[in-house]
Amino acid sequence: MSDFETAARPYAKAIYELASEQDNLQFWSDVLQLAAQVAADEDMQALITSPSVEDKQLSELFVSVLSTVKDAPEINQEVKNLLSLLVENGRLLSLDAIHVVYEELKQIAEGIVEVKITSARKLTVKQEKEIASQMKKRLGKEISISVEIDQSLIAGAIIKAGDLVIDGSALGRLSKLTSILNK
Repeated sequence: MSDFETAARPYAKAIYELASEQDNLQFWSDVLQLAAQVAADEDMQALITSPSVEDKQLSELFVSVLSTVKDAPEINQEVKNLLSLLVENGRLLSLDAIHVVYEELKQIAEGIVEVKITSARKLTVKQEKEIASQMKKRLGKEISISVEIDQSLIAGAIIKAGDLVIDGSALGRLSKLTSILNK
């Protein structure tokens, strides 16, 4: 798990709990998606990492940018509070990871599990369907699959579903063998 994901989990859980209580899961999904897109902008990243920009200025600027986006969700006081907290804790660059974790929590509540497959080569439709079928049996929930290609795996794939990780890659097996041999 990356540092951003580790930092993102408590924020995402807190936002999810708030959204559940208020029955506005989609609102927060939209807000987080937009905020993550704004934080990913190169110019915004330069401001976020600049030591010359004070926290209050950064927070106000970020809210201002969000508010000017056409068809953006309403930036209410709770959103402003969240952004201020993220700025204060130096976590604004974690917004993409917060959004990802939030969406995972939302999908779990909806009975859907996001399964991320990282494969050494492109999977066939049949292979994707077989993995989805097996994961549905194993997890007992509907499955949403995303596939990513990473040739550094050499062969095989890594399957992630929430905290479950199945490493069937050649690189993973070589790493395991190396650690056994180094003991």
